Parts: sequence; structure tokens; C-alpha cells
Amino acid sequence: MAALIGELGNLGGKEVTEEEAEQARLIEEQRQEQENERKARHEKMEAEREVERQRIREKYGLKKKTLEKEEQPEPDDAGRISRKKKTPAEMQAAMGGGAVEEEEEQGLADTVMNFFTPLTEKITSFFGK
Repeated sequence: MAALIGELGNLGGKEVTEEEAEQARLIEEQRQEQENERKARHEKMEAEREVERQRIREKYGLKKKTLEKEEQPEPDDAGRISRKKKTPAEMQAAMGGGAVEEEEEQGLADTVMNFFTPLTEKITSFFGK
């Protein structure tokens, strides 16, 4: 009965013994060692691939694909890569250009009206009589 009560006590609050802590440490060391081995294999394979790529480049006279500093867009102060924001003066200049567009639209409207007014008069006179 005492053994049963002792086992029930261990279920709620699990006590870690030195032996279990040592096993956990060994397992973590093995995981870390395996990860290092995996990284070493990966680096070795990547180096072999780069040698093969270089051989192919030399054989066919190809250039390595890289973006030069001049080709890369520079990020602005906010860290975004986009067009430059307009200053208030540039916005005002853009608004001034809008007045010219309104005049052109007004001229277009007048042209259309000058074209259709005689037509409508002719049509009404034809059907009206």
C-alpha cells in the first residue's frame, strides 16, 4: 500500500533525479552533435555543387548571376523600396498642371457640344415638320 501511495505522489509533481537529468543532457548533446554533422554535410555538398557550377560556367562561357550595386534599388528612410514621396512643392506643381487639364476638358466639352448642336437642330427640324 505504501508503494502505491508513493507512486501516486510521483504522478502529480514529477521529481527529476540526477540520473534522468544526466540522460536528458546526453540526449541534448547527441542532438547537437547530429545537427553539427548535418550542417557539415550540407556545407560539403554545397561546395561540391559550386565547383560543378563553376566548371559549367567555364565550359560554356557563362557569367555568374549577381545583382550589381547600381541595379539594386536603394531603400528609403522608412525601409521600403518604392518611389520617392512627393514634396509639398511637387504636389502643388502637380495641382497646377491639373488646371490645364480642366481647360482641355472644357475645350473638349465645347467641341462635342459644337458638333452635336447643329446635328440635333437638323434632326428636330426634319422630324418636326
